[in-house]
Amino acid sequence: MKLAKHHYLKYLLASAAALVVDYGCYWALGAYQIMDLSAAAVVGYALGLVVAYFLISRTIFVDGWLRDKKQYEILLFGLSGLLGIALTYSSVLLFVSIFGEYIHGAKLVAVGISFFGVYLFRRCVVFRAKPGNA
Repeated sequence: MKLAKHHYLKYLLASAAALVVDYGCYWALGAYQIMDLSAAAVVGYALGLVVAYFLISRTIFVDGWLRDKKQYEILLFGLSGLLGIALTYSSVLLFVSIFGEYIHGAKLVAVGISFFGVYLFRRCVVFRAKPGNA
């Protein structure tokens, strides 16, 4: 599956929509001290992950190798989410340990790190082209 420029833009927009959900939850939980920033980042990421799956799988990567096996696609997408959660959690934890509890800075660093790591996993594993469609 060739990823055209418009596909990347659509992926970026879908990710931005998921990030709005993610960040809104993270900010509310962290700003009101309902939980620490690392845990809030995980909860926010998980909610954004659900939004991301529906947007990405239905509008961008519609012809991937697992198109007819949704349970496996969802499983691998969930694994990409676990990768993102691990990157997010560790990024926020590291940021907070170095710079202190700066809520926006911690999340900004985590977003950058997890976006690229998860995008590569999704592009190369979860939604890769069917053999012969590359």
